[in-house]
Amino acid sequence: MTPSRTSIALRDGKETVFMKEVRELVPEILTAEQKLGLLLCANLAHGEADLEDALTMIREHRLGAVWVPTHHKDRDRILARIRETADYPILIMCDAECGYPGYEIPSTISLSSVQKSRRYARAFGRLTATLYAALGYNVICSPVLDRTTRNKPCGGTTRSLSPDKETVAALAAEICRGMHEGGTLSVAKHYPSSQRGKPFDSHMREGFSTDTREELLEDALYPYRALIAEDLIDGVMVGHSRLVNIDPDRPASLSRPVLDILRDCGFRGFYITDALIMMGIVLKYGNDRPTPMAVEAGCDLPLSWGIPCKRAYAALLEGYRDGMIKPERLEDAVRHVLFAQHRAAALPRAASIREEDVDCIRRLGRESVSGVIAEGYTPAIPRDGRHLFVVMVDCVKGGEQEFDVFAGVWYRPEVIEKKIRALFPASEVILHPNYPNPQQNLALFQKQGEYDDIVYITFCKTECFVGREALTSRTVDLMDALQSADRIAAHLHFGNPFVATDAPYVPRVILGWGSEACILAALDILAGEGELCGVQPYAPYLHFHKKGDDL
Repeated sequence: MTPSRTSIALRDGKETVFMKEVRELVPEILTAEQKLGLLLCANLAHGEADLEDALTMIREHRLGAVWVPTHHKDRDRILARIRETADYPILIMCDAECGYPGYEIPSTISLSSVQKSRRYARAFGRLTATLYAALGYNVICSPVLDRTTRNKPCGGTTRSLSPDKETVAALAAEICRGMHEGGTLSVAKHYPSSQRGKPFDSHMREGFSTDTREELLEDALYPYRALIAEDLIDGVMVGHSRLVNIDPDRPASLSRPVLDILRDCGFRGFYITDALIMMGIVLKYGNDRPTPMAVEAGCDLPLSWGIPCKRAYAALLEGYRDGMIKPERLEDAVRHVLFAQHRAAALPRAASIREEDVDCIRRLGRESVSGVIAEGYTPAIPRDGRHLFVVMVDCVKGGEQEFDVFAGVWYRPEVIEKKIRALFPASEVILHPNYPNPQQNLALFQKQGEYDDIVYITFCKTECFVGREALTSRTVDLMDALQSADRIAAHLHFGNPFVATDAPYVPRVILGWGSEACILAALDILAGEGELCGVQPYAPYLHFHKKGDDL
């Protein structure tokens, strides 16, 4: 082992030691069993027994990385135990695409929705890294280099930085610079970010792409190549779609031909798979076999998600002993992991949070709201008018008031209602489920006649394991019925903007991303107390219905 500095961070002006004095591991003195363990990224969310197994592996220098979910109820205790145990710079990883709680951005795409996008991207990367590094993390899986010009499942639309490859490259570069300044490594995802083909949710089934190698290099890989040229990405997370014109048999995460493409472009960092629990993998290969298959193909850190670390390690060991993982592949992968650990140990630590970074994040929600306003209309409606605000919520059972008011933190009907009543005192608010029953629709039809017009508020909650994102047919048909008599004066939609195009023509469409700040800003704009200054990145690809269109 060679000496390395102690990993420290400053928080509230106090110096905190997050690891004991660490020394970097030297491959020449490691056994094959230890080297195999260094190729594993263990998701520590399987209970106390799994944590103890991981700590044992750390003591024995046979665990390369750990994944500690940022929302885990025992996160701080788990991180503390890892820091107490590790005497080498183990990679401590998390997923933080949208930042740190309390300092989150509306969604990744919001960064290209404002005029000062590069400045905000740098601030976002630096602030996120500073906060997570202070907890003990040294790797954040961000930025997202995927891009799209259409509605994609599993948040593929709002998780993108832009539909334009050059904008993606520019903003991602700023995020990476900020992350390095804040004290974490960066991991770009989800390679190969292919464009052509059907975009299935890989959590549910294997997706596929028809991209050729040449098309990838020209299009989807443009941001990767730009960041590699500047040495800004330390790792790359590999997705599970199958590129049928490059490897007809295996998904990208298990495909040597696909993984070799980025190596040929000069990438010298580490590959980590996306979670191996996804059905795009498990349905075809089971739970255990993909771990050694990923290493064989060229991935350096298979991310075991659905199985405990002891079981994942056993799968690696079996793959090595039966000849699937060749000695030369093992040495190559270990070299990539140890180099990442070296870079993590050498990272600077931000001394404190920059107030200008916090200000950028606070402004992003307000400044990223955009709109589609018909000719002759303004975004605002009369504040003293009698408007009926219909606020869509998630349906649970379909009975009256038996619906979820959203399990997340950004779409809270009680906050929306309070804001509406403050801005529009003569108006009324009703919560309406996305799967309304006949009685609920009838009640709405009867009530709407008492008001000047209707303002409809909808949202799209990005989730995995649910497939495509869309308004329900019941919501669309209800809006269509109301708009057949021109009753809807404005439609406010939050989340994936392509979902809003399902709705009928409305003269005022105000679009915000997935954050409470966007919602409150959009309501201010509707009341004439704010400006519609956001840039809609998907504007050329959004096709809203025109007046008189038949749905």
